[in-house]
Amino acid sequence: MQLELMIVNIGLFLLGLALLIFGSDVFVESASKLARNLGISELFIGLTIVAIGTSLPEIVASSTAVLAGKSQLAFTSIIGSTVINLTLIIGVSALISPLASNAVVIDRDAKVMILIIGVLAVFMLDPITPGMIVIWEAAFLLVLFIAYQSFLITRQEECESCYQFHVFVDYLIRFRFLTSLGGLFPKRRGKKEKKQDTSSEYEVGTEGFRFDILKDLLLVIISALLIIVGAQLVVAGSEFITQTWGIQEGVIGVMIVALGTSLPELTVSMNSARRGFGRLLIGNVIGSNIVNITLGIGLVSLVVPTVILLVLGNVVLMFFALFVAFIFFYIIRKDWRVTRWEGVILVILFLVAQIITIYFEQFGV
Repeated sequence: MQLELMIVNIGLFLLGLALLIFGSDVFVESASKLARNLGISELFIGLTIVAIGTSLPEIVASSTAVLAGKSQLAFTSIIGSTVINLTLIIGVSALISPLASNAVVIDRDAKVMILIIGVLAVFMLDPITPGMIVIWEAAFLLVLFIAYQSFLITRQEECESCYQFHVFVDYLIRFRFLTSLGGLFPKRRGKKEKKQDTSSEYEVGTEGFRFDILKDLLLVIISALLIIVGAQLVVAGSEFITQTWGIQEGVIGVMIVALGTSLPELTVSMNSARRGFGRLLIGNVIGSNIVNITLGIGLVSLVVPTVILLVLGNVVLMFFALFVAFIFFYIIRKDWRVTRWEGVILVILFLVAQIITIYFEQFGV
């Protein structure tokens, strides 16, 4: 009976991971199509649906964990995912084929990622609210997300030299992203413009248009439900594993939830490496880390403060993630590529992260 219960719960946990990943893919595709054809601006779609899409499993899983009172699971899964992206995904992809990158873009994005990881570390050790991400800290993380996404979209249209880290810092400090956000709201059009507007993918005013709108809306609703159910199953499954096998939430967060939600990215990255899309691969991994931290922790902390236990294991994991980010930047900064030998180093760092997690979390050091 105990064996059957264990098999069922592990099966439900794996089903939850699958629903999270599959539901997220369907949600992003359907929501983007629906928003675009309802006349919602490309800026809004880029800032929300597309940006969040690749990190949706991590964001929903961590938010559900915090709301269920399992902040340790949420924190370790987000930080674990950050480490996995920079070590396992980049490392294995580089072993398949050396990865080239865009100097200007990677220099900026990698520095933004290091900045955000550093900000989270400061918030974690903040002497005023130690071990807790409170509402103003969550708001700051969300401001970083909005500023970064709007900077990418608006500055891309201006010039290549406007696309650098020091320009982003100026853009953030001067709150210039607030001006850019004006593009979220569609401008009023004249009568002539309305008549000539044929940008919609659907043929407006036809039965096909209404059917496709309803179909995409239905897919958005169904996929959202799949994501919610999947997140609930993941959290419930992790609780069962913790209680039955005595495995700590931190270990589950880093080694199971973070790795499980990163498996699709690993598969896509390996295929991208084989086809020579190294630049796109590295950019996507860095962007995913930025979104994971700013939204995965920032969103839910606006509602419920995220409690991060100030145990040695969490502190070490946080600063190990920052260390890995610096190592990654050093590797990529040398000649704007990741070689096979550097890929080996990154994979070794992934294994070190797992050992650190098990040692500190499981043995209570």
